[in-house]
This record gives sequence, C-alpha cells and structure tokens, in this order.
Amino acid sequence: MPKGQPLSVFMSQAARRYATRAALIYGGRRWSFSEFDSLVDCLASGVADVLKPGDRACVVMSNRPEFVFLQAALERAGIVRVPVNARLTGKEVSGIVADCEASAVFFDETTAGQVRGGERFSGLWLCPVDAGTAENGPSYADLTVFPVNENSLHVAGAEDLCSINYTSGSSGKPKGVMLTHRNWLGVYRNMLVDRDIRGDDTVAHIGPLSHASGTYFVPWFLCGATNVIVEGGGIASLLETIERLSVTVFTCVPTVLTRLVNAPEFDRYDLGSLRAIGYGAEPIPRNTLEKALARFGPILTQNYGLTEAMMTCILLTPGDHFDATGAARVGALGRSYTFVEVVLRAPDGSPVAPGEIGEITVRSEHVMKGYWRKPEETAKVLKDGWLWSGDLARMGTDGMLTLCGRSKEMLISGGFNIYPQEVEAVLTSDPRVLEAAVVGLPDADWGEKAVAFVSPVPGSSPSPADLIACSKPFLGFKTPKEIHVIENLPKNGNGKVDKKALKAMLEQEAAQ
Repeated sequence: MPKGQPLSVFMSQAARRYATRAALIYGGRRWSFSEFDSLVDCLASGVADVLKPGDRACVVMSNRPEFVFLQAALERAGIVRVPVNARLTGKEVSGIVADCEASAVFFDETTAGQVRGGERFSGLWLCPVDAGTAENGPSYADLTVFPVNENSLHVAGAEDLCSINYTSGSSGKPKGVMLTHRNWLGVYRNMLVDRDIRGDDTVAHIGPLSHASGTYFVPWFLCGATNVIVEGGGIASLLETIERLSVTVFTCVPTVLTRLVNAPEFDRYDLGSLRAIGYGAEPIPRNTLEKALARFGPILTQNYGLTEAMMTCILLTPGDHFDATGAARVGALGRSYTFVEVVLRAPDGSPVAPGEIGEITVRSEHVMKGYWRKPEETAKVLKDGWLWSGDLARMGTDGMLTLCGRSKEMLISGGFNIYPQEVEAVLTSDPRVLEAAVVGLPDADWGEKAVAFVSPVPGSSPSPADLIACSKPFLGFKTPKEIHVIENLPKNGNGKVDKKALKAMLEQEAAQ
C-alpha cells in the first residue's frame, strides 16, 4: 500500500457525505456531489486504462465543468495533472507538453488551434472534451461511461507527484513546479484553518481554473459548498450570476476587482448575498481597494502565495484591511498562515530587523518538491528547507507584512533603492488613476530611472506633468522621471500587468 493517503480519498469522502447537495453549477446544468463522484470514477478508470500512474497529462481548456472533472479524475488515477493556461500560444503549449513529456492532452474547441497539428503532439493521446475526434485513445464521451475499476482508483501515495504547475515565465522560460499530494493537502489545510470557508456557501469562479480559481474549488468542495463556474467569465456575467444564484463568495485578481467596481452596470444588480471576496496574485491599486471597501464593506481577504508555495503563505483578513485609525491598509500583505513560517532575510541569509526590507522566505509543508528536471534552478530558491520567493517586504513588530516589490524589479537610481510597489501605491491614490505600473530603465545620469505607466479612470485625462507634480510631495527622489498615460495596461495570460511588455514598448519607442 502507498504510504499516506492521496488527495483523491478526501474528495470521495466529501462526495459521500454531501451526496445530494449541489456540488457544481454551470449555466443551466448542475451536478450533485454523488453525480460528480460517479462521473469522476468513470473518467479515472478510463484514463487509467490508457495511462499508468506517474504519467503526465496536460489539461488546456477554457473554464468549463470538464476541467474540474478531469482535475479530480487524474488525481484519482495517480496521473500527474499539468494545468495549462488556455491563453498561451501554440508554441508555448507545445513547449510545456514537451518539457513535462506528457502522454495525453485534454482540450476543447477554444484551444484546439494550439494543439491540433503540432509536431510535438504527434503520437500523444489527444482528447477533445467537446467537438472533434480523439486520437490515440478513447473519446471523452467514452470515458464518461467507462466501467469503474476500483483497483485503478486512489492509487497514489501522499509523497507521489500530484501536479506540475508551470510558472508564468515573465522572467524567462516557464519552469514546472512539482507539487505532491502532501503539498496539496497542506494547501487545503491552510485554507480550511485560516479562511472563512463554509458548507452553505455558493462560490463563483471567474478566474482561470488552471490557476488560483481551480485551487479554490477543492476546499469548498471538501466542506460541501456549491461551486459555480461563471459562463463567459466577463464582469457582466459575474454580476448576473451573483444575483441569480445568491452567490456568497467569489475570488479574483485585482484587475477583475478594478473592472468590477468601475463597471457602469454595477449598481443595477443586487449583490447583497455576498459575504466574502478574495483577491490576490498582484498588488491592488489604492483606488480599487478603497472603492471595493466602500461598495462591499469589510468583506475582503487578500491572499499572498506563489506557484512554488501554492497560494497559502500570507493573508490579510477582512479586519486587518484597516489600521488603528480605521484607514485602509495599502500595500499590506498581512500575516502568515497558521502552519506557515515566514522570515524576511538579507541576501546573506540572515533575518532582517523589524521595519527593514528583506526577501520573503517560506517554510511549510506545502512548499514545492522542486522544479521539474531543473536541479540547479531548484537549488537557487530552496535553501536549507526555506523557499526564497524573490519578493521584498517589511515586517512590523506585530508580524504585519508590507510588500515592497520583486527583488528583480527593484531599481537603483542615483544610489538610492526604489521599489516599484511603493511608487505604484502613490500613483493609484490619485482619483484619476485606475492602474499604475513602474519599470526601471538604464539612464546615463542616474544609473536607472523609474518610468511609470498609468491607465486613467474613464472620463478623466490626467497629464503626465500633472501626475508627476502631484506625486512628488509624497515620493521625493522616487518620483518617476517619465509617466506614460495609456488607455489599458497590457496583461499577461494570468491577468497580471505585463511589465515585460511595457519595457518592450519603451525600447521600441527609443529605437524609432
């Protein structure tokens, strides 16, 4: 027998306990916990008839029920699931497929163009979950009615690899983060202990299921809550779904929250059922935070994590969103989860004093096993049992952490350190600014100079000179040397501001 239970055992246990409740809703369709579990048993048995435990299977599709069915089925069959961002290009998808040496790829009509005909997909089991013909294996329809083989279920051990989650690649080639079943159990334990997760919740998912939204699915499932996948994924669809289904919780990236609180149709919907909103993955603009708190009340929770320590490192609870004076905390990350150690360190590894800036290092049961077949890269970030995050922060005497930015994004101008996060927080405090991003560029006089990009609130048109003048009293030498006002900041496939694209824009402009 494998040592330790895999995650799938607890999913099945929850399904039996909450058998008749609604587990999943998508449009006009819904599945009870019992129906969900029976379908996953069939899928897992069918997958196990083709693949062997430890094989890798990529799942690249838009948000749809089949994604979560397959997520559970692959884990139940001991297959290593590899969630892939549906917005990646065909070249990027094929690179991930080749890197993890996948044996199967599950996809849908929205991602067929990234999969069909690619040279690196030749000979693999290609299985569309909707339209199209499967290659080198059974169809998805056949899998849904495959005879259940109990001997093929729950075969993994706690230390076996459960998933390979690829980093965004914003600073280079994406790396495959290896997470075991024990790692994932650690993630969900953290959430169940420290997050307000209730069995009577109705949880809406609008973000990519291949990322944070898919992670949130499981802890609410384990408690018997109803998960809802929002059709279309747009703001209007989210608002309509909240009102129609009396959604109590949703999670998103700050970009979505920015669009939501500024949506013209916001006030047309009854959102009184909401009791909790989670956000994370990138800093939240000051204006967005203040508007969200004003419109929803003190129901926001910020989550900080990274792919290498999936999701659950630090959280800012609803109460901690406010300081002793009642003002909103801007830039605050919060405090570590109960079963997570966080220490800020200097480059030499020594802990920094309270109030000093240091790199966030994390030690916890949910920290990754390492990067897939990259021992040298693994050794750079896993040191003596601690994960070095690359993020810089300050910690107060009360344990409250405030983010300063990425260590690689810090710039030195005229001999002084400038942290983009601090500059962005000031820029987004201007009521005319919707979002802001700061990058560093080489400069003959200063060594580096801070250059800011801002997108204005609809209906406003701040000038760069005015924004510089307004921010200088607060930023002093940290004031950007240039500010570019553009309609929308570019986003990567995860919905984060793409600073690499902003730098490319500047380089292209300089070359002209």
